[in-house]
Amino acid sequence: NTAMTRILAVLSAPRRHPLFAGLVAALAGCVLSTGITFLGGLEALRQFEGAFAPMLESCASASPTPASGPCGELKTVYATIDPRLSIVLLMQGLCFALMVGGSWLIIGRAHRALVRKPQAALELAPFSDAPNHDEIDRLINRVAQLAARQVGYEAEGRWGQQLVNERVRRNAQALQTLHQVARTYSDADVSEFSLLNALSMLESALGAQTVAVGLSGAARAALGAAAVVSTHGEPALAARLSLERAAADTSARLLPAGDDRGQTLVVPLARGDLSFGTLVAEFPAQARIDDLQTQLAESFAHLTALAISTVSRSLEERRVALMEERSAIAAELHDSLAQSLAFMRIQVARLQGGLDLDEQSPVVTQAADELRAGLSTAYREVRELIAAFRVRMGPGGLLVAVREAVDEFSQRSALEIGFEADMGRCHLQVNEEFHVLQVIREALSNAVQHARAQHVWIELRYGPSHQLVATIDDDGRGLVAPEDDDVHYGLGIMRERAGTLAGQVRVGPRPGGGTRVCLSFAPERLPTDVSDTTPTTEIPR
Repeated sequence: NTAMTRILAVLSAPRRHPLFAGLVAALAGCVLSTGITFLGGLEALRQFEGAFAPMLESCASASPTPASGPCGELKTVYATIDPRLSIVLLMQGLCFALMVGGSWLIIGRAHRALVRKPQAALELAPFSDAPNHDEIDRLINRVAQLAARQVGYEAEGRWGQQLVNERVRRNAQALQTLHQVARTYSDADVSEFSLLNALSMLESALGAQTVAVGLSGAARAALGAAAVVSTHGEPALAARLSLERAAADTSARLLPAGDDRGQTLVVPLARGDLSFGTLVAEFPAQARIDDLQTQLAESFAHLTALAISTVSRSLEERRVALMEERSAIAAELHDSLAQSLAFMRIQVARLQGGLDLDEQSPVVTQAADELRAGLSTAYREVRELIAAFRVRMGPGGLLVAVREAVDEFSQRSALEIGFEADMGRCHLQVNEEFHVLQVIREALSNAVQHARAQHVWIELRYGPSHQLVATIDDDGRGLVAPEDDDVHYGLGIMRERAGTLAGQVRVGPRPGGGTRVCLSFAPERLPTDVSDTTPTTEIPR
């Protein structure tokens, strides 16, 4: 009953299983034709018996006749044909039974082969099939779809493996780039040259058109570099955005491509609360920038910020150590020599007051006066040395310190002081900055105390022959016997400072009247490119 129910359910939807329905229909036709044949034979036997029965009854009711008569022949024919018809009918019945049984077996096997198994196989991989496909076509299509999916899976696997290999390769390249950058920073002091080499490595690893770093004032002072260091020209972003202000952001940003430029990756150079500038990488408009490139740029920015902070901290430590040493010297001078000279001045004044001028010889009086003048001069020199040693050099460097000195002397006197600087890429050591500042302060002090000037002009210029020249002009009355260091002790101090710098100080008349003090020396540290004399004027206020 269950099998019949399933078969009937299948036959109720012949379009779903056309092959099975066709087979059932063919077997049903065979069974039907066999059954009709059997019924035909049965009807023929009935007709035969119906035709011979009256005749046999007539012969039986008549008197007995010889066997050779008509009745005898009739009985002979009946006896011959009737058994044969019965055998034929029996054979037809057997054929009908065999056909019914065989058809049932075939239908059962066909249901299992064409319906159940294909249905179970089709349910394993559900795909859409055309409604007019038979079971075999659906199996063939399903196998083809499975084969196509398998090919897709294999292609996807190969593509995934290629992606993994490419990612591993790019990770290795990124690590190699960071390793080379770290070695570049650690092999020597970080400078503009080493920073440019590191940027070239990053550009190759990122596949960018150009990579640049916009440095803050503190970073430029520490490295002695230009405001923007780039590999292949300054990025277009620099014309639209202040790179130093962009460093205020705390995360990387990807700016989309515009009409005249490609995509731009902006990463801040920062370590903690300290900002050293901005890293900018410019890509073609059609380039794709993924997380790996962004992470590499951020790691490079962190490493560069760490290197710059180390150099800046080392420079600041040397500056602080020098300032502490100078302060200690100033304190020692104040507590020892200055106090002694002050005491001796008081004693000489008491000595002069106790001398009887009428009875003392002019020689003793002159000696006392000269002793007092010498002590006053020595005391003034010591006080000026103490003041010089107490001059502070802030993190802004020489230009800021000169600007502060200009403001100080302008407030203390009626002088109008002008200041111009064209330092280029010159980078001074801490000692060099102090000596240059002290020469400028000494020249300003002379202009205030002795020159009776109204205007002073200060100029700092770095020349193409690797010479830094500091010129201080005034429109005062000029110097008398400028080569006499006994009279002009400040000039001697300036010459000693110039000698410490392996340079020279020239003091002479200024064209147009007044005095010119000119300090020239070769800085100890060379710029990144000596032949590059492009001015980068910066006068902080």
